[in-house]
Amino acid sequence: MTTDNTPFRILHLASSERWTGVADPIVSLACEQQKAGHVVWLGCIPGQSFERKAAARGLRVVQQFHLDRRLHPKHFWEDFWNIRRFVRQASVDVIHAHLLNDNWLAALALLTLGEPPLLVRTFHRWEMPRTDPFHRWLFAQRNDLTIATSRSLLSLFDGRVRLPEGAGRVIYGGVDYEVFHPDRSGAAFRREFEIPPDAPVVGIVARLSPGRGHDWLLDATPAILERMPEARIIIAGRGARKRTLRQRIAAAGLDRRVLMAGYRRHDLPETYAALEVALFLGMGSEGTCRAALEAMATGRPVIAPRAAAMPEIIDNGATGLLVAPNDPRALADAILRLLADRQERERMGRAARQAVVARFNERRRAELTLAAYREALDRKRSQ
Repeated sequence: MTTDNTPFRILHLASSERWTGVADPIVSLACEQQKAGHVVWLGCIPGQSFERKAAARGLRVVQQFHLDRRLHPKHFWEDFWNIRRFVRQASVDVIHAHLLNDNWLAALALLTLGEPPLLVRTFHRWEMPRTDPFHRWLFAQRNDLTIATSRSLLSLFDGRVRLPEGAGRVIYGGVDYEVFHPDRSGAAFRREFEIPPDAPVVGIVARLSPGRGHDWLLDATPAILERMPEARIIIAGRGARKRTLRQRIAAAGLDRRVLMAGYRRHDLPETYAALEVALFLGMGSEGTCRAALEAMATGRPVIAPRAAAMPEIIDNGATGLLVAPNDPRALADAILRLLADRQERERMGRAARQAVVARFNERRRAELTLAAYREALDRKRSQ
């Protein structure tokens, strides 16, 4: 096991094959730990975009794990023995599991292993923890450290799963504030969609799926355009609701004011830069509120619902505005307030940028995670 003066040997596990949701936060954390001098490996489902992008970022990707969520018996037992073998041969200090399947695999593989590594689980997704006896055993007895991406997410364990004293930690998400920067230009994005340089623009970057607030935004749109007809509303993202949203926009005759911008793979920072105000209207499956942090890093105030993790991320009146959830009038009023007041939104945008630099960046997240490992190891040794 590592001491305070030696690097950790960390195996991250993520039973995922696609570069969506939690993939970027997992890989970013692993990369920052590697930059800090720790020995880091990543196990994910091989042969897909997650593996390719993680390898392109310079991570050592372990290819002998299946991490098959379908629980194929042969794959399960191969992973069981391969994880045990890898832990022994690589002298792993920490297994950091990020999804439920890999949490179970690691917990079972480490049973009866002499001096097992620390078992850490991050709960990235905004969802209730499972509370049947098997999952209570996993979360409360097998995991040495539980990390949640917000206080409100960690509070979902209260009264449902009793974590050991000191075993629950809150570590907020982070973004690269050099990539998402106020100096980025949104001019090319505006030209692409024929948006006049002086038109006020508000936008949402989110997966086009239920619960992300797109209908709420469209419910608020008539009131916005009635009072500010020159405004443009951007909806960026991809997902199952693309056709439904397009149809609703067309039926309402809003095609020239509400613009579907698609998935911005190569110019996401410039997309935020094209906005005066950013929206984050639903948690989705990834609990770090990454899109809100990206917009804040770009120097844009964020309007969000007063719910879930958002009051922990947005300082109401300082870095953005919080409104009553699913209230179209409240959302419209907040959007119009900021679009109409350049000084206020620029003040909030500067404060939002400062908050990311101080609190919500990748290096700080990695440092806090490493410190949490050490505290958990000290607690485990003292038992």
